[in-house]
Amino acid sequence: MFRIAILTDSDFLQAWEWECLNALLDQGSSEIVLEIRNLSPKPSGKKSPLLYRLYRALDRKLFKSGFDAFKRISIKDLSIKKLSQIQVKPIQTSYRDEFLNEDLEKIKEFEIDIILRFGFRILSGSILTVPRLGIWSYHHGDPSKYRGGPPAFWEVMLGWETTGTVLQRLTEELDQGEVLYESYSQTNPLSVERNANAVFWKSSYFVARVLQRIEQMGEEKWSQDLPESKIEKTIKSKLRRPPETFEMLSLVWNLVQRNIKRKIQEKKKPAHWELAMVNHSDASAIESSDIQWIAQKRNSSKYFADPFPVFYQGETYVFAEEFDRQSEKGMIVCGVMQNNQLVKSQAVIQEDWHLSYPFIFEQNGDFFMVPESAEAGSLFIYKALNFPFQWGKRALFFEGEGYDPTVYFANGKYWLFINQKSHPATSSFDELNLYFSESLQSANWNAHPMNPIVSDVRCSRPAGNLFEKKGKLFRPAQDSGKRYGHRIAVMEILQITESSYREKLAYFIEPNLVAGALGIHTINMCKGKMYLDFYFRK
Repeated sequence: MFRIAILTDSDFLQAWEWECLNALLDQGSSEIVLEIRNLSPKPSGKKSPLLYRLYRALDRKLFKSGFDAFKRISIKDLSIKKLSQIQVKPIQTSYRDEFLNEDLEKIKEFEIDIILRFGFRILSGSILTVPRLGIWSYHHGDPSKYRGGPPAFWEVMLGWETTGTVLQRLTEELDQGEVLYESYSQTNPLSVERNANAVFWKSSYFVARVLQRIEQMGEEKWSQDLPESKIEKTIKSKLRRPPETFEMLSLVWNLVQRNIKRKIQEKKKPAHWELAMVNHSDASAIESSDIQWIAQKRNSSKYFADPFPVFYQGETYVFAEEFDRQSEKGMIVCGVMQNNQLVKSQAVIQEDWHLSYPFIFEQNGDFFMVPESAEAGSLFIYKALNFPFQWGKRALFFEGEGYDPTVYFANGKYWLFINQKSHPATSSFDELNLYFSESLQSANWNAHPMNPIVSDVRCSRPAGNLFEKKGKLFRPAQDSGKRYGHRIAVMEILQITESSYREKLAYFIEPNLVAGALGIHTINMCKGKMYLDFYFRK
């Protein structure tokens, strides 16, 4: 049982901090035993410039979420039987807080494993070594890009593609602590409030995840593995502070211009996907000249995406999502490949909710499909009654919302890769979870203890079937850092067991294989060929 202390500045926590502690209590492997209250809280540095404060107030008013990560909640609302409190007045300089020896001795009596920093300013001195596993603190930003703050602000204002977040063990050096957990999200292009809200909610689960991994791996093995995930900091990142008036004016002007341009482009040129084929199966060696378009019946209000090919009785059938722009809903269609044309295409599965990503597989001579149906809040498995055009819903496949379900059979088990939101306010692009089962006959899936196995918008969400090449296993993933479905990151799976999962980036498949393409987000192989989709605005 881990003994946890929290550093606070008042009787209240922000909602995301409260959720962090609540997640620890729910997990059952930790006890929160001590609150260390700052009796003289002081802001870091001088007051933020007026224009910056006005912008943040307006942004918060316009884009405040129904799930407000920054709402104040009383510490007393936590289900803690006994929470001791030590009140301290730290030695304060312009930016730092340091503890008196008498306060350090009081804290040591509690034999704390971890202190979580939800208050105070930059800490220095002996307090950093009092807890056995250190003081853990968040940096809501990518420390390889900048130190300081404001959190999740510069990414929006400067148009950076991703917003990083780390949980780190503090050292004497600002924002250069030892990284314990890191995650990346697609930056909201419009609002700092929206960007920060999603990032802070997601981060509330990092501490519970790290402690779960320590329990699973043991402290020694966990400590040995830490350098593998540590962010490279060979070049010291820039220290940033709230911008002064003229810089703030420039930032806001550029933000408004970018978003006006983006909205005009989206209005004039709606999103459009097209299917393509490559006459070989080496995903690492696709050339522009290899791309062959799959001709299909055109309809300006509809498009096809997510191709899943199946070879059956001498024919190649392609299952795909057909998206209707007018209803903003997708259904699953199937057509026959003949001379690079998709003919005889017709709807095979329609529901009251949006369907996409028609993941299809064969088992004992029967065909089954698990399309994405996140809008319905659950996944369902369908069976071919008369392959390929007649299907019937068989049963519940997975309880709960999930995105792009991908099944793989290995080591006598079925493995389900699926993107899920850690919180309703977070993105479905960011986090990949893994489940396993010995049977597909029920919806009882075992959650992998390392979930989420990926917390990075650049390589999480599935992009098609896993495939093998030269004895290696690969998982195609969507890189949605720049935009949804920007490119495919092909990940090599190094280890997959009931207790561990490891993968590394092998290579990217870029959309610039095709002139004017802005994205590519599905790849599947069939009979020595590859089937892909490309994203345009036209």
